[in-house]
Amino acid sequence: MLNDFIYDSILYCRPIKKAVVFTLKQPLVVRNPLYSFFYQKMMQKKMALFKDKPHRVMVENTNICNADCVFCPHEKMKRKTGVMAMELFKKIIDECANMGIGYVTIYGFGEPFLDRFFIERIKYAKSKGIQRLTTNTNAAFMTKEKAKEIIKAGLDEIYISFDAATKETYKKIRQNLNFDEVTKNITNLIEEKKKLQSKKPLIYLSFVENGINCHETELYKRKWRKLVNGISFSAVHNWTGEVNFGKVEPTALKDPCRLLWTDMVVSFDGRIPLCCNDYENKVVLGDINRQSIGEIWGGEKLKKIRQKHQKGEFKDIAICSSCQYNYHHKSPWWIGK
Repeated sequence: MLNDFIYDSILYCRPIKKAVVFTLKQPLVVRNPLYSFFYQKMMQKKMALFKDKPHRVMVENTNICNADCVFCPHEKMKRKTGVMAMELFKKIIDECANMGIGYVTIYGFGEPFLDRFFIERIKYAKSKGIQRLTTNTNAAFMTKEKAKEIIKAGLDEIYISFDAATKETYKKIRQNLNFDEVTKNITNLIEEKKKLQSKKPLIYLSFVENGINCHETELYKRKWRKLVNGISFSAVHNWTGEVNFGKVEPTALKDPCRLLWTDMVVSFDGRIPLCCNDYENKVVLGDINRQSIGEIWGGEKLKKIRQKHQKGEFKDIAICSSCQYNYHHKSPWWIGK
């Protein structure tokens, strides 16, 4: 599809991505009446597309994490930590399958490999016909044996957070993790795919660019670009104002946040937070233990918050008031898959 090609061309090509971000910051572009007209049309079209069901359901199998990353607020988190009950996980997957939601991510505000049922969850989701099953990991526990297991279980895509080209820089960013071990784990996954002659999972590396590692982007690309399916270079954001890391741009144009129309997040205990950036579950839309995905997605609470966003009344929602995630240049509505 053309949209997927555009998406991949921008997300996995740093020069193009930087050019697009620069362009979308320019007042002459984003304030242009013709651009605004067509942009609003596209936005409304996407909103209507996901009116009845989310594009993706993110299932937090655990919110326990082994890392201590400088741009992550995990150490500030006050909500209880735990692992999702398998019965609850199956309920969610069954509902996704029945509703025709084909995109599920087994990942939340933690490290998915710390869940001893992780492989079993992958197998169950694939057995129910989930077409695009993904996860995000720091790869610290992705041993050769685990690599074999996720390949055989049928995982479709894996996104590996790996933000440095050298050991010295990596230690400054992901302080609890071992650069050499993670590098070996990524290489093992690549090699096991070849041995098993498997095209999946597609392997994507995620590089969160910041003042500590920005000097290593070219070295990083040279090292990994021919070994993996893609490299995403992204900028840090402030986690709804909880992390002061990166430049704050108070004059930037903000859109209604597309996450409110595209993604449903299920915390390990079954509560539904507003979005993936609401790591503390400050705004709870419902509880999947007692409600269905459809009931929560079409509920009055989410409807009212969406209306606030459409009116540009971001300040009326505490966690949205200072969030950087829905800057127009960071998360434009006309792109995505």
